[in-house]
Amino acid sequence: MHSNYKIAVHITFFLGKNYLNRINCLRKIIDSYKKISKNLDIFIHINEKLLNKYKIKDVNYILHNLSLEDPHLLTWKSRKLIYEQKDIYDVFIYSEDDILFTKKNFDYWINFKDICIKNKFNLGFIRVERNNNKIYSIDVTTELNKYLIIDNNRFVVNDVNPYCAFWIYDRKELSKFVKSNIWNFNWRNEFTYGVREMSAIGWHGLKMTRYKDTLIPLVKNNKKKYVVNLHSLIHHLTNNYYSAHKSEGKNAVINNLVDENQLKYNNAYKNYYLFKLKFKNNYFIYLISNIFKKIKIFF
Repeated sequence: MHSNYKIAVHITFFLGKNYLNRINCLRKIIDSYKKISKNLDIFIHINEKLLNKYKIKDVNYILHNLSLEDPHLLTWKSRKLIYEQKDIYDVFIYSEDDILFTKKNFDYWINFKDICIKNKFNLGFIRVERNNNKIYSIDVTTELNKYLIIDNNRFVVNDVNPYCAFWIYDRKELSKFVKSNIWNFNWRNEFTYGVREMSAIGWHGLKMTRYKDTLIPLVKNNKKKYVVNLHSLIHHLTNNYYSAHKSEGKNAVINNLVDENQLKYNNAYKNYYLFKLKFKNNYFIYLISNIFKKIKIFF
């Protein structure tokens, strides 16, 4: 199935201090991508020349001169090439250089992306780290407690933090993305993301209006408890946030991320989405709808 998809993967790899320590991490990531499809091209965007002995075989390296620019803008440099490729590839992935994306992650995306897009939702992933045989969510550390059922599939709503340091869209979605005000962002103040984070959130960040929200499918584990689909988990290989998210307590543990006490589909929640979608192009009303959401006027 995967051989039918022509896939472009763009990774930002900043050559600063200790970049050699990250080469092995990058190799692991590249090996994982190559297992998805033989019809896949990888483009590594760098800010300085990389010696041939450190280059990975069958990978395209694109050098960007940032001598007169903010070095963080390297994360945006891939967009020109992605735009030029928009009619060539079927699937587009942008990622930071420490995100392990696997064939199981890709299968998960293929299986659920269309039902989400059809209903104007984004299919989500959860960025995780591992420590002492436990898996921790590093971007969502509070329980998710809103649910939707679509075509007999139960989803949890991630309206807390959909950031996961990468994005993936098919050609149809990308063709819309490149025409949006987010593609070449002009840094207005309504978004809270930094330069690097804004590039890696894609088109599904908080306060963005393409999707009503981000959904993650639920499954039952061996204890008959609802948990997020484990194929939605992507591993943050550098594992450098553990000390921070450990302090968040048990809710950061992936098996505790779902609040089963709220397992119900609420029609009022559906009405909130209808309101949000109707006024998606009016930013002021969009903000008001999110305030209503927080104070639960719609619940």
